[in-house]
Amino acid sequence: MKSLTIVFNVLLLIILNNCANEQPDCVCSAEFRMYLVTVIDTLGNPVDSLQTEITNSRGKEFVFDKLEPPPQLQGAYYVMTDGYQKDFSTNPEKIIFKGSKNDLDITAEYFFNSDECGCHVYKVSGPDTLILK
Repeated sequence: MKSLTIVFNVLLLIILNNCANEQPDCVCSAEFRMYLVTVIDTLGNPVDSLQTEITNSRGKEFVFDKLEPPPQLQGAYYVMTDGYQKDFSTNPEKIIFKGSKNDLDITAEYFFNSDECGCHVYKVSGPDTLILK
């Protein structure tokens, strides 16, 4: 009876230890996710040379100066990429996109989060196209 109690206690410790240290199985893909917004004027023409500023609600600025959108995507601007995935958690965070050109301004709110493993950023909400007025 004493050995049965010892076996039971050892099994219980193993089970509790495994449950307490449970972590997700993380296998990140090699893809690099990028989220862009297309900015058009009131006639539907793509807006080029827009000055942009992308920040979170705490004022951190996200810079994409070294990234150029593909040439076939005229009027496209980066909102977020996997280059900043470590700045996000599973809880969505507000990102503010501001653009200006020739005394015209535009602002849009986005929400992004990351997966449990921190592999990629995901757009939770936000527009795909903005109209500069």
